[in-house]
Amino acid sequence: MRNEDVYQAIQRLRETGVPGVVATVVAVRGSSPGALGAKMLVSMDGKTVGTVGGGCVDGQVYAEMRKVLEDERPRTFVADLTESDDPDHGLICGGRVEVFLEPVVTTHLIVCGSGHIAHALAPLAEQLDFSVTVMDDRPQFLNSTRYPEARLLLGEFGELLTTFQAPVGSFFAIVTRGHKYDEECLEWALRQQRPRYVGLVGSRKKIKSILGRLREKGFSEAELARVRSPIGLDIGAVTVEEIAVSVAAELIAVRRRGLGASRDLREPGELTAREAKLAKQPKATELS
Repeated sequence: MRNEDVYQAIQRLRETGVPGVVATVVAVRGSSPGALGAKMLVSMDGKTVGTVGGGCVDGQVYAEMRKVLEDERPRTFVADLTESDDPDHGLICGGRVEVFLEPVVTTHLIVCGSGHIAHALAPLAEQLDFSVTVMDDRPQFLNSTRYPEARLLLGEFGELLTTFQAPVGSFFAIVTRGHKYDEECLEWALRQQRPRYVGLVGSRKKIKSILGRLREKGFSEAELARVRSPIGLDIGAVTVEEIAVSVAAELIAVRRRGLGASRDLREPGELTAREAKLAKQPKATELS
């Protein structure tokens, strides 16, 4: 199998959006079946192209794949090829193979709404290597002039949400123009396959109301806890552009650190500016 075949398979993987891992032998010590520079592609749907040595080496690529895809960070592992490692395949070489694993991921961001926040967020997300889809029912806002790089879904929200299934593991930013559409999009996003991020714009009062209605519809507390709202990290954003930056930062945090990524930018024990100011004020007992 030529490495060119692996490169072609990587391109096909990017086109379909299926995540995978490409493995490359970067060091060989002693006698081993893995050749320096050999490549192998493993996709989440179980397909493989190429090999990095067969037997336990290829098997370890499978074992490490999910870890690599969880945080989308590359890593390496070293396989010691001894009889005890893989006696069935006769890898009694006594050598060591170091393999570099690199994620091949097309990360999808679905933006519900095409107003000011979406218009500022989409190009930022595209620069961060997200594949962006924007949906709305207003052609004057959702068009190729305003969104030249994104995939556009134009139509009534009710119809779009019924017919469009988001790719597995998508990110969702819900920034529509009204409570009704926000609630419909949030319910839809939570029902998609393994959403990695669900952010909802709005005031705390509006968010509490929407989550309350979804709770009445049967959504569990664990499901609702996935909703990150108000959307974006708390960086004191005021302008539309600043809000977009705060959302993009939260997308990065979840993408790199997982669903448990904190929304609090402070160091442990650090006070906010208001808390620090209050702490400096004399207490009532000190004034008496």
